[in-house]
Amino acid sequence: MNKILFVLMISLFISKAASAETTLVFAQIRDTPDQMIGAEILKVIYSKIGIPIKMVDMPGKRALKESSEGRIDGEVHRIFQIGEDYPTLIRVPTPINYIEPSVFSKKHNFKITDCAALKNYSVGIVRGVRHAELCTRGMDKVQVINYSVKMMELLDADRVDIAITAKTNGLVLIKKMGVESIHPLYPPLSRMMVYHYVHEKNKELVPEIEKVIIGMQRSGELEILREKGLKTLLKKAGSK
Repeated sequence: MNKILFVLMISLFISKAASAETTLVFAQIRDTPDQMIGAEILKVIYSKIGIPIKMVDMPGKRALKESSEGRIDGEVHRIFQIGEDYPTLIRVPTPINYIEPSVFSKKHNFKITDCAALKNYSVGIVRGVRHAELCTRGMDKVQVINYSVKMMELLDADRVDIAITAKTNGLVLIKKMGVESIHPLYPPLSRMMVYHYVHEKNKELVPEIEKVIIGMQRSGELEILREKGLKTLLKKAGSK
């Protein structure tokens, strides 16, 4: 009996050691500053549970395909609706960040009321960015673009009237690109919480991840990390 118990303990130790050495891979939407901030927050979260992680940059739509089909381990963060649309992606219940979907323009300046107020404009959105897709659903003059930088270039070239992206993303991108003609319209369309998602193959990690996130939220660490990440990105982009 002692020998059997010893063998079981050794097997459990080896299993845990192998698990600890496994690096989880999460999708990060390319050229998206909010995702860069989220990635830094996620690194701290997983460091607290002793699991190494890395991010892989992908276009938004491809990221969802890779993560929902289990070829990578999940998403840095996405809006609530993603968990409804992709049942293989398990939402960690407490949000780790937030975004403020906003309208950016070069020629226009009007008060934003809701998405319906945009229907008469040609609108640029990034493929796979769910909040922008939902906002423009049913509209006729929508250009779907693969990358945020390209979307802003089209806006600057007057190829679209307005662009929809998270406020942080837009502000950082126009600073980085050195484009002074583009500006955000106010107020933002909304404030949306964003959640970390893991593929269902990793669902046993959710309770532990959730516990860490709740602790960081209560201590204020999440907001501190968010503000630090935003300041870093703006500084790198050339902001005063």
